[in-house]
Amino acid sequence: MLNLIKIMFVSLVVMSLASLAFGHKGIKGTFYYVQNSAWHPVHQLTQQAFLEGCRQAGIKCKLATTDENALDALVALADQTISRSDAAGVAMWAGGLPVFKKAIKKANAKGIPIVLPHFPVAEGFFADNAVQIAADPTDWPIPLAQKMCDEVKRTGGKGSVAITINNHNVTEDAVARVFAGAMKKYCPHLKILEVQEEGPEPTKAIQVATSIMLANPDVVAALSTTGGGPTTWAGAQKETGRKIIAVGMDYTRVNLDLVKSGQVWGAVAQPLYTECLGAAKLLMEMANGAPQPYWTKLQAPLITKANVDDYYGMLDRLEPNYGDNLNKNPKLFYGKIREAFLEWVKKPELAKYILTTERASFAHGGDGAFYVYLRKNKN
Repeated sequence: MLNLIKIMFVSLVVMSLASLAFGHKGIKGTFYYVQNSAWHPVHQLTQQAFLEGCRQAGIKCKLATTDENALDALVALADQTISRSDAAGVAMWAGGLPVFKKAIKKANAKGIPIVLPHFPVAEGFFADNAVQIAADPTDWPIPLAQKMCDEVKRTGGKGSVAITINNHNVTEDAVARVFAGAMKKYCPHLKILEVQEEGPEPTKAIQVATSIMLANPDVVAALSTTGGGPTTWAGAQKETGRKIIAVGMDYTRVNLDLVKSGQVWGAVAQPLYTECLGAAKLLMEMANGAPQPYWTKLQAPLITKANVDDYYGMLDRLEPNYGDNLNKNPKLFYGKIREAFLEWVKKPELAKYILTTERASFAHGGDGAFYVYLRKNKN
């Protein structure tokens, strides 16, 4: 009888462990990742991360994306995705804005869990079915401002500091506000200029930054709160022929190249990949009924020449599968032709005609193709 009880107990334990390990297999439906500007290299990194998180969790996932940048297009896409009969959970990019409240409330009524990566908001802002995973935008800009201020002092800089954003949203507005306040504290002798939108399109963004530098000849430092920021401020410095302490966001190849070459001083390593990888796993846990903390907080360190090789190494580990879930085309990554091209466009006889160069989107060739932005003919 005792042996029978032991056998029954062991069987129950094994069954319980099996349900914990493989409970996600019983989930019916598909998990979706909603995002705008799907062509953007930073966004494609997050898409890859989400799909990889789904693969690791063993759940069925799909991308619900649009190439449009407009917020209303993203809100409509979120509503359409939540309305799908097969939606088991949704991760929403830029979901931290008030305009998403209606869609999230609708998901809550349907029992669909929501995860908001990258754009954190205060607890209680949304329905109980929504959690977030992100760095704290009211935290990391403070040490960033101190480091940039120290560099300004080291180089003897005096004048003003520029701040540009992609658009107004919870995260970028918070970063701009906290950074400006910290710069005033650590470098009170510097003037903080009014925040300006640079937008997602590189040529227009460079024009915005160039205009700021021309209108304010005393600009000594600049922060862009978006992933295209390093390209933006590298281009503006090239256009004006002036060198400033410029920092942008994210660890894409092109941004790491700009840091390593000294065209920008640094880039903030927002935990984009970790955020969206974790978003998929959080959705699976929530769909299984497991309670999750409202905010899973991550770190956002600064990338400079001193540690940029560490981030190249990280991308080297990620990129063998990078994009395989987005399309099935083979990738060149950092082959000899790619390296030769990047050196070729730096030659003086060509560089004078080129504003900036960046990797193309996957739709246009990915790592095997480049966008080359030419200078306007001033005559």
